[in-house]
Amino acid sequence: MTNLAISVSLFSSTPLHEALRLTSNQASHFFESKAFTDYRKNRDAEMKIQVAVVNRLNDVVKSVGILAKVMSKR
Repeated sequence: MTNLAISVSLFSSTPLHEALRLTSNQASHFFESKAFTDYRKNRDAEMKIQVAVVNRLNDVVKSVGILAKVMSKR
């Protein structure tokens, strides 16, 4: 039950002492709810966007490095 309460506390910004008061059934309903499923989908989409931005920036850095090497040989 403690791990479940900690998860509820982390995902719902609920103080741990309040999450510990939830029954196992209430905590399970929280994670099975449509709202939580939607939250997870949104977080996954945000992470994919962040990964795409980092990958693009990495490509820019690599390109600048290649360009610098080419320009230094001239």
